[in-house]
Amino acid sequence: TTKATALNGYYIPKDTCVFINQWQVNHDENLWKDPSAFKPERFLNAAGTEVNKMESEKVLSFGLGKRRCIGETIGRWEIFLFLTTLLQQLEFSLRPGDEVDITPQYGLTMKYKKCESFQIKQRFPMNNSS
Repeated sequence: TTKATALNGYYIPKDTCVFINQWQVNHDENLWKDPSAFKPERFLNAAGTEVNKMESEKVLSFGLGKRRCIGETIGRWEIFLFLTTLLQQLEFSLRPGDEVDITPQYGLTMKYKKCESFQIKQRFPMNNSS
């Protein structure tokens, strides 16, 4: 903070380092119905043909306001290229009989408790016929 301030009844002294709980913002039940469920369709219009810009703007991946990430445009393209390449080249699944424990472990970053049950296979294995 550059000066002492009060926010929502909390006093924040000058020169305090403040971290935003971005996970909580992106899982706010006031904005999202069932925020922990994987529902990419929530970002589409009613017909399912286009991205609903108003809904997708609620996700704060790159910050907000004048401190918003200057590299957002290139970052979005990089994420798109990286993700589409992974999905094109690899097949993701769970090992048979295994379950994923998605209990969050909180800290400066958040991770899931158990992620060892995933298996990744190459979709189109290279032929080693010489």
